[in-house]
Amino acid sequence: MIKVVYFDELSATDYLNIYNGGEEVQQKEKIKENTKALAEKANINLFAKMNWIFAGGSVSGNIDADFAQKNDSIFKTTLSNTVLTDYLEKAKLDERIEKIENVFVRPPKNSIAFFKMFTPFLVMTKAEIEIEEGFCLDVSKLDDAFKNGKKYYEMIAENSKKQCVLRFNIGAFRNNYGIADISKMDLKYFAVKVGTTEEYLLDIGKEFSMEEKVISSAFEIIDGNDVGNHLDVFDVVLAGVEA
Repeated sequence: MIKVVYFDELSATDYLNIYNGGEEVQQKEKIKENTKALAEKANINLFAKMNWIFAGGSVSGNIDADFAQKNDSIFKTTLSNTVLTDYLEKAKLDERIEKIENVFVRPPKNSIAFFKMFTPFLVMTKAEIEIEEGFCLDVSKLDDAFKNGKKYYEMIAENSKKQCVLRFNIGAFRNNYGIADISKMDLKYFAVKVGTTEEYLLDIGKEFSMEEKVISSAFEIIDGNDVGNHLDVFDVVLAGVEA
């Protein structure tokens, strides 16, 4: 994989912990934390001495704090990349991890994912829509409402042979990509099956509905003509451009 577009690091860490009995990831974190602590101590002392010599100690606190912040960022990035590399290595060989590629990905019509693609641009307007008398909808706040109310977004992945639902953690996109970008890209997805659904249930009007599906007759059950088209649902852990 030469370009990472999406990586759910917490899910990958859980997977590695389970895969390795919790030992490998914890050990790596411990090593990284110990190394970070030693590096911070050595370098902060060095900066403090240099600052005392050249500035009389007047700005040593600012230098120390700035270095500690940058150092922490470097180690977090290193740890994240270590988890990514380990996950990719193990997931490629794990038959329980679904590898989905050569699919066109689109938002279900009238789904929250569908609307989420353009709600960020609504901050440019202050328009209000009257839902009913005395109650108005501030469209500029829709994006914030979606972010706070829903963390995973469903997309339909399909080709000539299969169709399924891919769920994305909105906070796991990398390199400034977002949910609107993946429909324009040819990506490989590493995912875990978490259930089934039907496309019509992803409509925003059905999102919070508790209605039950009704089978019209016993003959439909016997014939297997169950109303609707059941789609497997996969939580995506990693998505990117394959080499």
